[in-house]
Amino acid sequence: MGQRVAAVIPARNEENFIGTTLKALFDQYTRPSKVVVVNDGSTDKTAEVASAAGAEVIAMPDRGYNVLGTPVLAGVINRGLARLQEQGYGNDDDYVMILGADHVLPPNYVTTVLDLMTTDRNIAVCSGQIAGERSVVPRGSGRMVRADFWSGIGFRYPENYGFETYLLLKAQQLGYRVKVLNNLPTQTLRKTGRNYKKSVYVSYGKSLKALGYSRLYSAARIGLVSLRHPKGGFYMIRGYMSSDVETYDPELRSYLSSIQHKRIKRYVTNPIKAFVSETA
Repeated sequence: MGQRVAAVIPARNEENFIGTTLKALFDQYTRPSKVVVVNDGSTDKTAEVASAAGAEVIAMPDRGYNVLGTPVLAGVINRGLARLQEQGYGNDDDYVMILGADHVLPPNYVTTVLDLMTTDRNIAVCSGQIAGERSVVPRGSGRMVRADFWSGIGFRYPENYGFETYLLLKAQQLGYRVKVLNNLPTQTLRKTGRNYKKSVYVSYGKSLKALGYSRLYSAARIGLVSLRHPKGGFYMIRGYMSSDVETYDPELRSYLSSIQHKRIKRYVTNPIKAFVSETA
């Protein structure tokens, strides 16, 4: 069948940005063979703009709120993934990109990531770097995922807190690698960052609990956030202490626990070396 790249873009009220995002995507040196925009109940012209640009649009009803930062977003993306499966995507030579509606990629993006992932088949998830940021793991938007790996665990995101991180941890648990290309900058049309919003911080805390982050490790993360946004740290604690959080499978939680113990040990024995290795 040959190598194929498909993209799924969740979008709600994105008429001002999605046209630019799709133009950059269709102008790639390696053009995606399929682009699905999941129109999450937009009340503007998102669907019309996306369709005119050449994407297939899946319509979802208006639930009355934006699902960013919640597990509901996983369900929106899953609608797009289900459509790809219906059309035969998910084979060994297929790759799936998840992209935000305001995320503009340079024209060599798909080619660069694809070349690396086809050369090193042990890389399951790979992305570039958003300009001005320094993420050490692939972000949710812009990530390219090896379809045969994803098919092996269901070809969908779990509709639970921390679903984007789950995919990275599950890949590593199964022996794959994840990779960020710092020399491949991308641009978002909105400023990124965690602006203060109670629900976002509560969700962040719930994600830590769902994934199985230890109390010590979670306390360190919450402490760092609290230095910038004290209220955010408070609501993260509320989220982490929530009783309504569904935890992930024991194998994933055990794997994450082993990673945390190794990192804590490195920081205790040689904090400077540990800091350099994680930020290099």
